[in-house]
Amino acid sequence: MLPRCFGVLGDPVGHSRSPRMHAAAFAALGLPHRYLAFQVRRSELAAAIAGARALGLGGLNLTAPHKQAGLGCVDRLGAAARRIGAVNTLCFTAAGVVGENTDGVGFVAAARELGVAAVGSVAVLGAGGAALAVVDALVHEGLLRAGGQLRWVTREPARLAGLIAARPEWSGVVATGWDELVDRPLRAELLVNCTSVGMRGGPVDFPVGLRLGELPAQARVIDLVYGGPPGGSGGLLERAAARGLATQDGLAMLLWQGVRALELWLGIAASAEVVAAMRAALYAENLPGEPGPG
Repeated sequence: MLPRCFGVLGDPVGHSRSPRMHAAAFAALGLPHRYLAFQVRRSELAAAIAGARALGLGGLNLTAPHKQAGLGCVDRLGAAARRIGAVNTLCFTAAGVVGENTDGVGFVAAARELGVAAVGSVAVLGAGGAALAVVDALVHEGLLRAGGQLRWVTREPARLAGLIAARPEWSGVVATGWDELVDRPLRAELLVNCTSVGMRGGPVDFPVGLRLGELPAQARVIDLVYGGPPGGSGGLLERAAARGLATQDGLAMLLWQGVRALELWLGIAASAEVVAAMRAALYAENLPGEPGPG
């Protein structure tokens, strides 16, 4: 078998753990393929994707800031990418470039590892491409119970209100400004941070202080930024863990979205051994303040 090249496009992208994760997968499968990280400016995204296809690359991932811009660089969208409005996986086919989104299924698999089944109240912080995938997954995969409420916290609630209104299936989703958290307690069974707070080079705190003491004792907290072990930096997960809440960083979602991307590219179902190899590669070194997924 001839070796093929796969990769991730982002800006910045030097932090990405996807190369080590997919290298482990190819090794476990006995394949000679490579996976590389390519720093691509937003203005050059379309040219980079066209060039990758012309060069015969096996497939690509897109990470920040390209997930929404990628919508305009494909010939066809998968169902999840169309619903979410963001692309994180590109498949090169004879009929053209297919844009998929594996972030949603990755989030669901990760959340279930944390013991999340169906919850009646959720708070999602942030409104980028990852947040779109999380909200879509919570609604479409049944993690938000029928009749439950999802508070989507953003700097631009009016923009999200229009998006929500256009999707009848999102009837339980409510756009909320950060300032509303001052007077209205969180009290969510699941809190998901999709902002860049805690990321290397990103903001160090949220626009409004999060009163984690308002969360119920059984609440779970997921931060898509992945970092060091609890207790190290005083961040969101460390504060939640100090209150006895179950927590999870972004490595779990990164793993499972990568597993699904691999399956799409190779046309396989990843075995438990392959998933274990990918997981071991991701967790081999855990540096504080790295973004996820990507």
